[in-house]
Amino acid sequence: MSESDVLISKSLASGDTPTSIADLLAIKNRAQRAFSQKRELMLEPYPRKKAPTFTSNDIISLCNLSRDQFKYLTRKGELPAGQQQENKRAKEYSLADAIAWVRATSKRPTRPEQVRGRIIAVANFKGGVAKTSTAVALGQALSLIGRRVLVIDCDPQGSATQLCGYAPDAEIEEQHTILPLIYRDFATLDYAIKETYWQNLDLVPASTMLFDAEFEIPKQIAENLEKRVHFKWWDILRAGLEPVTANYDVVIIDTPPSLSYITLNALVSADAILMPCPPEGLDFASSTQFWDLAAETLSGVPGFEESKQYDFVNILLTKARNTDLSRKVREWLTDAYGERLLPFVIPESSVQATVAAGLCTVYDTTKADWNSTTYARIREPLDQLAEFVNTHLERAWKRGSAQ
Repeated sequence: MSESDVLISKSLASGDTPTSIADLLAIKNRAQRAFSQKRELMLEPYPRKKAPTFTSNDIISLCNLSRDQFKYLTRKGELPAGQQQENKRAKEYSLADAIAWVRATSKRPTRPEQVRGRIIAVANFKGGVAKTSTAVALGQALSLIGRRVLVIDCDPQGSATQLCGYAPDAEIEEQHTILPLIYRDFATLDYAIKETYWQNLDLVPASTMLFDAEFEIPKQIAENLEKRVHFKWWDILRAGLEPVTANYDVVIIDTPPSLSYITLNALVSADAILMPCPPEGLDFASSTQFWDLAAETLSGVPGFEESKQYDFVNILLTKARNTDLSRKVREWLTDAYGERLLPFVIPESSVQATVAAGLCTVYDTTKADWNSTTYARIREPLDQLAEFVNTHLERAWKRGSAQ
């Protein structure tokens, strides 16, 4: 009997025994123990994840400098000089060094003090579309061009929290999430903000406790209806975020893969919506359903339809494969969304799969770790996405300062 036959036989035998809730709890405990052990192999001790280091060539590329310009600025001694590594001729630059170079040499406008940061909801109610990895990678990319970023994890699975270096169920308690805001214990989200291993990228984490929000919000709706009190359940997140946006250039909300109360709060609070969507038939169908339900629901929010203007609403192709079917579905997406379909595409890649297995994004690694062409295929569209978003940030800040 082959090994696969033995496994099938064991699986069939296990099906003869009924599974109780206690058995489900045992499965949960075993799975958590296994993940905890594997997590120690994947992540360093606290702060668990380390930001990447950069070479002089990386700094030149990030700052769009010539080699002579880089040498001149290095000789001036006003910018970080990098660290000489033992047994290596080349110097290494930390993430903080890289951001200092970008800010000193960038010609990008900065956000006026009196203008708040913008809020972007990354949304799709189908899972497996690279929503979370796109949200966190976008935050990292924007920080690399000098922006201060806050990521809000609104997904009870806590995947963005994992990518930012925290273990949701082991380290994150209720008071670290958006739940106290939903319970009305706090008026703003300041209480929940955590620094991460990544310079200029902060986090409001999540854990499975966030599922409680989907019971708490309708409970509050019912209680306020009984008291005949007008309750803006859709405005909880926006109200809590408003004071926080003064401290950030951009807030990125990673939403749950559903059109839930939390997702609707995120869409109401957002200044822009980005939908990652693979060019596959089921994903295309799901995306049309999302816009149908979202538009219908948001149009029912009192005063929202008349007053809301999003900076942008765009669809980003992710996990694109080089197949005839994928290309055909891409044509369908173009027909459906026209100019709202972004022109750059994030391909399915071994780089993406490998870094995801280590709870990382492509920005946690460097091209020195990969074939340069393979790395560029996944990195370049994400860089383009960051530039696209940054352009909209600058336009919004200009409008805000003119008012």
